[in-house]
Amino acid sequence: MDKIKQQSRWLWLLLSLLLALAVLLGAVQAFGVREDPRQAMTRGLCVRTNESWQMDTECRAEYVIPADAGEGLMLSIRTVKKSFALALCGPDGVENWFYEYQQEKGPVELRLFIALPDGAAGKTLRFEAEAPTTLSWMLRNEAVLGTQARITLHYLQSNLYALLFFLFCAFCAAELGLLLLSMRRIFRPEVRYQICIMFGLVLDAGVWILTDSELLTLFTDKASFVAFLSLLSFGLIVPLTLEFIRCTLKEECRGLRLLQQVQMLLLTADILGWLLRGWAMFWLLPLMHLTILASIPLTLRDLFAAYKKTRSEDVRDILVGFGALAVCAAAALVFFYGDHAGWQYAVFYCVGLLCFLLQLGRTVIHRVRQAIDEQAQLENYKKLAYADSLTGLFNYTAFKYMKSRWPERTDWTYIVMDVNWLKQTNDQYGHRAGDELLCCAARCIREAFYRAEDCFRIGGDEFAVIAAATDEEAVKAAVETLRRLCAEWDAKEEYPVSIAVGYAMQAGRTMTADELFMEADAAMYRNKAEIKKAVGGISR
Repeated sequence: MDKIKQQSRWLWLLLSLLLALAVLLGAVQAFGVREDPRQAMTRGLCVRTNESWQMDTECRAEYVIPADAGEGLMLSIRTVKKSFALALCGPDGVENWFYEYQQEKGPVELRLFIALPDGAAGKTLRFEAEAPTTLSWMLRNEAVLGTQARITLHYLQSNLYALLFFLFCAFCAAELGLLLLSMRRIFRPEVRYQICIMFGLVLDAGVWILTDSELLTLFTDKASFVAFLSLLSFGLIVPLTLEFIRCTLKEECRGLRLLQQVQMLLLTADILGWLLRGWAMFWLLPLMHLTILASIPLTLRDLFAAYKKTRSEDVRDILVGFGALAVCAAAALVFFYGDHAGWQYAVFYCVGLLCFLLQLGRTVIHRVRQAIDEQAQLENYKKLAYADSLTGLFNYTAFKYMKSRWPERTDWTYIVMDVNWLKQTNDQYGHRAGDELLCCAARCIREAFYRAEDCFRIGGDEFAVIAAATDEEAVKAAVETLRRLCAEWDAKEEYPVSIAVGYAMQAGRTMTADELFMEADAAMYRNKAEIKKAVGGISR
């Protein structure tokens, strides 16, 4: 148990360091000083063209590409699926309209990566949109010009926190899945359910952070599906979080149940919208945010009440984690609706989710330790119930249990044994010597028949072995080994060490367990009579 605690402590320390690094990188990216958007593209750097566009008309803007920009240029720009077109204009004033984007259904914001024709350096890039609002919105949302490699590196760096957070969540989900599969039998149903909820929450949080970032736009053009998946995974965080808290509190929590149902209705509407119209229902996002804000005071109230009543460590850990998540979620919503340029609201969610998931992890680890302790205690009770306290072999109760499993096997062999002269040893040498004789006989039986779990003490001086054997020669060899071991001990001890043995094999015969045991018992008594006739009394 100490080893498990130490391993879990180091595991969580490592994960905490990785997440702290991810959050630090995200914070640096969010709050760091930006490059001058007007700087020329020298040394292969990306240019953020936001403030460098010159408005020609209300619906047209121009940007002069630096002459030393090089070849293989690409423009990265965010759109709201409104029609626009791009052209290159040379010194002679000739326009080359090389890209046109047609309006599609659905208000999905997505980032486009548009390759410029060769020889674009030194020319004027002309942007024409269908409406002034579309043009201004698109140009102020980080339009980036550069080579494909540099733009890819730029977005990988700016969204590295999302990648690390997703990898962390995927690792934790894998660990929880392996834990659930490997230890499922020892967990109570409520613990298994709680771990399943934790598994879903961790994986869902990682998927949302990844799909909410711009990483996937580098590898797929399925922007509508990514947006739908992002909205769906974001909405699932609330019901999964509240369900885990309800499982911990073990109370009805009607307010939390109602909020769960509201959020599930919103998610159902989002799924129906995707199936019927093919785009994410982003108008549901403010309603989801309202559900989040409503859940914060209700959850804190229930957690405070539960901790005040029970003083449970699990409730305390969840209360601390949820408090951190609530503060970070509120800050994220402020920056999301405040339209703060350069501030990545998802970083706040990452910090809050990290704190919350770590506290939930403590709760799960505590439940796992409880389950392991209970299982160890149960095994100890079973051992006490089925073990013979003197010899260490299994007792008659265990023997009856094994006999009850007779229909499961058809090749069992019964070996019945009786210790000779136990009563005479007790009378002549004392009961302590008699106990030593029984222990000595048990050691010989265990060594001769190898597997201690098949050896039983079924009476005062009676022992039995149930072996899965079909080879009579192997049984005879084990019996001879037992007699040799007894002879070796007999030469060492002042009291005689001798065991009468009889066996009976199923070997394809149609016999019941009781019939086979009676046959082995009869063979043992015949051997006992032969030994007494050959040796005589106990006198040494």
